[in-house]
Amino acid sequence: MIDYKPDPAFTKELKRADPRLGCRFNGQFFVLTYERPCGGSVPIMSVRGENREFRQPDQRDIQKIKESDLAHEDYREKFMRMGKMSEYLKDIAERRAKRKAEIRDMTKDSKRQLYQAATKVAGTGKGNSAFNLTTPKPKKGVIRGKVFDVGRAI
Repeated sequence: MIDYKPDPAFTKELKRADPRLGCRFNGQFFVLTYERPCGGSVPIMSVRGENREFRQPDQRDIQKIKESDLAHEDYREKFMRMGKMSEYLKDIAERRAKRKAEIRDMTKDSKRQLYQAATKVAGTGKGNSAFNLTTPKPKKGVIRGKVFDVGRAI
């Protein structure tokens, strides 16, 4: 098996991008690796040509690695991304506050209105059964021979 070595200028530029990066030949093509603190190096990218054939690593590969490194991102791009993220978080907070206000407003209603709103949302039972309501008849009670309505004072 032939052991190919990458161009020393490429290796130097790769180490300048990140000292933990490396390049090795696996028998078919070059593989860019990342050295972890424990556990050895892991492959992160294979270097292949347009038709997936063998090619020497060059500046295109270094540029691709730099583009994928979010820690060393250009500050303008980072602020643009963070601006979009803050808009997204504001939108989530507004939706959450609106939902909370809707629930609070619904609980301000009477028990009957709240019940109707809940059944309407859930799609169960009669939505408006207020016409069926009957007032309970007062109970009659007998104490010491006197008849009176329960609920009234004697």
